[in-house]
Amino acid sequence: MCLNQNFRIHPIPNSWYRVCFSKDLRPGEVKPLRYFNKDIVLFRTESGEACVFDAHCRHLGAHLGHGGEVRGEGIQCPYHGWIWHKEGYCNHVPYPHTGNNPTVQLGKWPVAELNGTVYAYYHSEGKPPTWEMPEFPEFSGGEWVSAIQMYKRNVACSIQEIAENNSDTAHFSHLHGTRFGKVLSESLELDGLIRTHIASYEVRIPLLSRLLGINEFHTTYQQYGLGCNRNLVSLKANGKTVLEWRLVCMHTPIDKENAEALCVTKLKKFINVPFTRFLVELLTKKACEEVDKDAMVWDHKIFLENPPLYKEEHSINQFREWVEQFY
Repeated sequence: MCLNQNFRIHPIPNSWYRVCFSKDLRPGEVKPLRYFNKDIVLFRTESGEACVFDAHCRHLGAHLGHGGEVRGEGIQCPYHGWIWHKEGYCNHVPYPHTGNNPTVQLGKWPVAELNGTVYAYYHSEGKPPTWEMPEFPEFSGGEWVSAIQMYKRNVACSIQEIAENNSDTAHFSHLHGTRFGKVLSESLELDGLIRTHIASYEVRIPLLSRLLGINEFHTTYQQYGLGCNRNLVSLKANGKTVLEWRLVCMHTPIDKENAEALCVTKLKKFINVPFTRFLVELLTKKACEEVDKDAMVWDHKIFLENPPLYKEEHSINQFREWVEQFY
């Protein structure tokens, strides 16, 4: 509902989005999903390819995610047994019939699988992707401790508002309290579909300060479309990097006003693996506490089209200009 002329509900942006972790989709497995205000079905063929389709069979409308089974390189409808090939056409009708197999196509979604993640590409007009998700070296390099899922929750706000959060540096000290001090430096780089926000903050994490002398939080925040951001964090002691931490956050629209927010973390090996795991679990716990504070706001806020911003908040307007290309 529109509260005033300054309020806006965004459409779903055209972008790549996480639909599943690779480890959670075995060959032959079928998953019904509800994203993008649509019912979709995710499955992995017997040869190992991940596929995403519109959920309902083009014959008589059965949901392929409920009772459908993988057959070779396709999925079989639970209702009449039609098999839909991974390219979207029907290649088998299991009962006698006149004529050729039907020519209708099941809606197929572009899929990419990398970084331990299955991504699907959403476009409001069904157009193919014009860019690809990059590989993140920390997901293949042996010097990084295995990913830990930091959080997964639904939030009652649009994808754009979640992505805008990092550009709003003014909220850090108030909402997130004493863990973040003043902004030491800040810059912005725009490279087409990739937005990089670089900043350093004073940080106060008592245990890490006592153990390692950490007093600075340096972050290179890379936004890939609106479905994924990668935060390259260096925790420093008097200007020297002590710990390197990665946060990869993936936000998927459920509909225009609700999203699934998820983040995984990795930490570069420090001293030894057990100690590194202790540190990454500590950092993850602290980060979850801060994300919960953001989510409390996201769940109840509205988006203001023309907010009264100070010049120190210029990065918010820069973000909003950049994001228009995804609509």
